[in-house]
Amino acid sequence: MRGPLGRDQSQRFTMRYEPLTTFPIIAALVLSTVSNATAQQQSPRARDATSTEQAVQQQDQERIRAQITADTLALRRIYADDFLGIGPTGVVRNKAQVIADFTSHALTYQSITTAEVRVRIYGNTAVETGRSTMVGQDLGKAVPRANRFTRVWVMTAGRWQLVANHYSPVTSP
Repeated sequence: MRGPLGRDQSQRFTMRYEPLTTFPIIAALVLSTVSNATAQQQSPRARDATSTEQAVQQQDQERIRAQITADTLALRRIYADDFLGIGPTGVVRNKAQVIADFTSHALTYQSITTAEVRVRIYGNTAVETGRSTMVGQDLGKAVPRANRFTRVWVMTAGRWQLVANHYSPVTSP
């Protein structure tokens, strides 16, 4: 039977197997499948790092809640005994001073939010950086609202404790 172009239509549906052109396609499909499966599997080390980063961020959120509510029991647990911090107004405080200022309400926060948070792990030490927006008062003066921060956490007795922090107010260029 002849088709419109004068060709035998029975040959139109015939496929020829050509190993040299089929092999690269099959190889590409196999490699693609293997590389996708490998990419989806996270190494145990990467999973541990992610879990540790999340634990540090969770501890920081607990610290923020404790500061807003002036929960000095939680703050005593979160801050390391040798903590030293530089607040956004430039005030330097150790742990005892932080606790005293929250207890006396010399330091108060109505809200604290963070963004662009990044945690890097170095063994039993974590460095957390990011931006924060704070509404509060420090010794009767408004706390600078927009800040960048660096916090240093150390794993002690099975929990992350804050050993140092520093805030820098963000200024417009």
